[in-house]
Amino acid sequence: MRGTTVDGRVGPDLTHVASRRYLAAGAIPNTPGYLGGWIADSQSIKPGNVMPPQPLTPDQLHALIAYLGTLR
Repeated sequence: MRGTTVDGRVGPDLTHVASRRYLAAGAIPNTPGYLGGWIADSQSIKPGNVMPPQPLTPDQLHALIAYLGTLR
């Protein structure tokens, strides 16, 4: 994310992710349900992308979705 000290090398830039209409290069709409599926297992949505699966608990996933929803 731009404006932070995070230096991620794998996965999408999350700066302003909540203001985007689509995710995964336009493959899915940016809704909480699709976003959760993308975070948990992006390969099932867009095989071959470089984002690894994220083994989160349901509570962690919901918290992350809520946080990402604030990034406008």
